[in-house]
Order: sequence, then structure tokens, then C-alpha cells
Amino acid sequence: MLQKNQVLQKRYQLKQQLGHNANRQTWLAEDLELKEPVIVKLLAFSPQMQWDEVKLFEREAKVLKQLHHPRIPQYLDYFAVDENTGAGLPWFGLVQEYIPGKSLKQLLDEGKQFTEFQVRSYATGILEILIYLHELSPPVLHRDIKPSNLILGKNGKIYLVDFGAVQDKATAEGVTFTVVGTGGYAPMEQFWGRAVPASDLYALGATLIHLLTGTAPADLPQKDLRIQFSDVVNLNPTFCRWIETLTNPALEQRFSTARQALNALKTGRFSDEFRGTNSLRSPKNSVSYLRLGSLAALQLLLVGITSMIVPAFLIYKTSQPRPSARERIGSMNRAQQAYYWENNSFSESVDKLGLGIKTQTENYEYSTRKTANASFNYAIARKNNLKSYVGGVFQVKAVEQGVTKMTTQAILCEANSVGKTQSPPPIIATNGDRLCSPGTTEVKN
Repeated sequence: MLQKNQVLQKRYQLKQQLGHNANRQTWLAEDLELKEPVIVKLLAFSPQMQWDEVKLFEREAKVLKQLHHPRIPQYLDYFAVDENTGAGLPWFGLVQEYIPGKSLKQLLDEGKQFTEFQVRSYATGILEILIYLHELSPPVLHRDIKPSNLILGKNGKIYLVDFGAVQDKATAEGVTFTVVGTGGYAPMEQFWGRAVPASDLYALGATLIHLLTGTAPADLPQKDLRIQFSDVVNLNPTFCRWIETLTNPALEQRFSTARQALNALKTGRFSDEFRGTNSLRSPKNSVSYLRLGSLAALQLLLVGITSMIVPAFLIYKTSQPRPSARERIGSMNRAQQAYYWENNSFSESVDKLGLGIKTQTENYEYSTRKTANASFNYAIARKNNLKSYVGGVFQVKAVEQGVTKMTTQAILCEANSVGKTQSPPPIIATNGDRLCSPGTTEVKN
């Protein structure tokens, strides 16, 4: 364990520990050369750590070094600490600019209540940062926007910090990915490893809901995967609809870019604009239709189009299949992996996974159970003609490039026969393989 007043690299003197989570430490330090405060983030390289932690830490340093925005902490240095200096463990260190102020999470914990005007101002500031990040080539996705990663500076400006989950590619390559994000703030597609710029917008919307209600999104009721917040706040209806658009669980129904979202926030015109060419009320479309010769012709045309599109749209919406029990358990597995990454333990609450899954539906009862080294996620059939499912997420040791690390691995099992019986949980064999228990079969999700 590193100590207060310890000097690293003959330059950075540790002053106050700000955060400590498993193998990570964050310190307020003094740069002895420049005589100014800095933030030093440290990662211990130990046999118990997950190799993905090292990859994300190195990626954070690499990406921060390339970023230059007045409201993103500036990268200053990256170094390694040997075992003698690091009290028996080698450490990686990342030094960045110190932002005087408090996180929005600290303010919430202190009982701070935010006005609609303040929240709109913060939303504008965050979107300006996201426009910069998302319009880089390739786009940079933060993937962990939440109150604790937003600093309200003493100058009154909002800053985005902690790029530990950053992704600097538009999509993950291959079929494997690192699950990152925080339950309640991360949208569903992020748990599938398919984060896009609109995923950061969802997290922004969830953060704004937390500021307005004083309640974490995961603790608010949900309906059809939508966060229900409008009945506990008194907002301008247009601003409320704007936030609902940000947090729409359907990716295609969200704003697609931060610039689009900011324009909508400033103008109040967004209900059709964000759908692009599908808008029937777009001014550009109206101008082109006026070429038909008269306003009467335009009105008739619009009536005709509406009479065809609206029924088709309603049929489309009502015909979309809901996620199956198997898909929900697969999502719970991935959410448990993300929860473990954030908290170094598994969740024993379905609600805290932030997926909006009800514990009881017409066809299934959903639950989760955790142990010290595993979590088990259940979908128990409530009808005799349906099969039950069970997922398992295990903490396991793995060897990569000669280094032993701790990681998580998941498996999804389907009951071999229909019925209301709870399926037995999967197991880890003596050779380390994940196996479905007798009476169940592994399925891919």
C-alpha cells in the first residue's frame, strides 16, 4: 500500500487518497517540479487482478494523451513504479490535471437539490464535450458518464473525468469485448459490447434524471425498460420529452449525435428532427412538397401519406418481439460482469443490474443469487409448456502471456424439458471448464 507523503518518480508527492477500489488508488498529489496539485491514478499489478484492467488503464493513458479540450483533465505523465517503491507490488501511474471542485455525486450525497436551469446548463456543457469526443476520428466514447465522473469546477463549469472505460473505436472488433459501464446509466447495447455515440447520450440522460430527482436511475421504477421520472419532478414538458428521448431504450429512437441533441435542447424542436428524413413535418420536406403547385395539393398529399404510414408504423411497433427469457438471462450475465467490474462483487438484486427486468412476468419469474465467487441468474417458467433458464458468472483464474489474472466467465443453460421447476445452477469443473448441470444444456446468447 502506498503512503501519504510518499514521493513517486522523484516528483509526485502523494497528499490525499481520493479513491481506493481493489487494485486501484487515486491520489491528490503535488508536482514538486511545477509546485502545483495533480491527480495521480495508480493500478497495482498483482496476480489477483483482471488482465482487462491493465488494458483499460493503458488505453486511458493513450487516449487522454491525444485529447485537448478545456473541460477534460489534461494528460501529464505515465510511468511504472517498481516493487521496492510500491510496497511489494509494481504499479502503473497516470498523472493528469487537477480540477478544483466537487463531483456531482458528492453534491448529491450532501443533499444538494438541482434546479431545472442548472441541469440544462450542465447538459449543455456535457454535450459540448461529447461533440468534441464523438467527432474525433475515430470517435472516442466515454462509456461511463455518471454523477461521480462529472466535476463542477469552482469556476462553475462542468468537467468530464475518469476515462477508465473509454473506447477509441466505433465498434468493438471480433466477438470478444470488455464489459464496462455502470448499471442504471449504461444502455442495453453497451452490455452487448456495441456502444455507439448514442450510448453516451443515454448515460447523460440517466445522469440528468438523477440530478433532477435525487434518486439513482436504477432505484426509479421502469416501464417497458423506460425510466419513469416525470411524475416526481416538475419540468418544462419540452425539456422532459428531451430527456425521455435521450434515455429511450430503443437505440434508433434516441438522438444519434451529441450535436443533434444539443441543437434540439437549444431550439426545443426535436420530436421529429432526430429521426432525420422520416420526419413528415420537417421544413425542408414542406418546401419541396410546395412545388406540387398549391397548398391544397400539399395537404391532400400529407393526409394520404399519413393514412398509409401511421397504420404501418403501429403494426411495426406492436409486432416487435419482446426479449425472450433466454435473452434476458444472457443480459443479466453480462450485467453481472459489469457490476463485478465496478464493485468487485456480484449483485444480489435484479433491480440493481439496471436492465429494467421485472422479477415476475406473465411467463417467468426472474431472480439472482450471488456467492463469493459466482452469481446465478434464474428465469423460472410459470407455465408448464415453457422451459426454464439459468445463467452463471464465475470469477476464475486465467493465464495470459505467462501472467495469472482474475477474470469473469459466463455460461447460459436451458432446461432439457418444460415445466415450472428451477434449473440447477451451472458448475466449474476441476479442470476449470464451465459446465451446465445435469438436466440442462448450454445455449449460446
